[in-house]
Amino acid sequence: MPNYVDQTDPTDRDPDSTGCGVAFLSWLMSLGSALDAIAQGMVSLGETGTLAQLYANLTGDSAGNAWTKFMAAVHALPNGVLNDDPFGGASQPPQLAHLAPWTVAMAGKVFATILADVAAGKPANQIVASVRAAMVSAPNVKTYGAQATKKGAGAVCSRASRRLVPPGS
Repeated sequence: MPNYVDQTDPTDRDPDSTGCGVAFLSWLMSLGSALDAIAQGMVSLGETGTLAQLYANLTGDSAGNAWTKFMAAVHALPNGVLNDDPFGGASQPPQLAHLAPWTVAMAGKVFATILADVAAGKPANQIVASVRAAMVSAPNVKTYGAQATKKGAGAVCSRASRRLVPPGS
């Protein structure tokens, strides 16, 4: 795998660099870095920042150790990198476990937008515009709930129930 931890790629259309970046961020979260700290750290590094610099800022370790430690962690995975979150498995990071699924989905969409824009070298104002567009197109509570109900994932309680019913029901 090419080293996209110590170097950046000028495009978000390279599956190798994008995959490396997403796996690296999964690893950072498995080390205990919170998603909000990762996002803020990426933005503060600007267009020329590397994932190695992000690692150094979050962990206090040398940026020169980021690639070696990341690759050791990748090689230690029982089945290798099989998905977008190889270090988190099927469970959500602890800092996201209390959030509604639609909130986590929206955060993931916003984070992916930021990552893609940073990788593409877009200026801060374009990153902000992309995030705004992602948030506008993100599902809201009512939309997510309606979709979940249609798929059988949840149901609205009957009026006779003592449980809460959605507004406007």
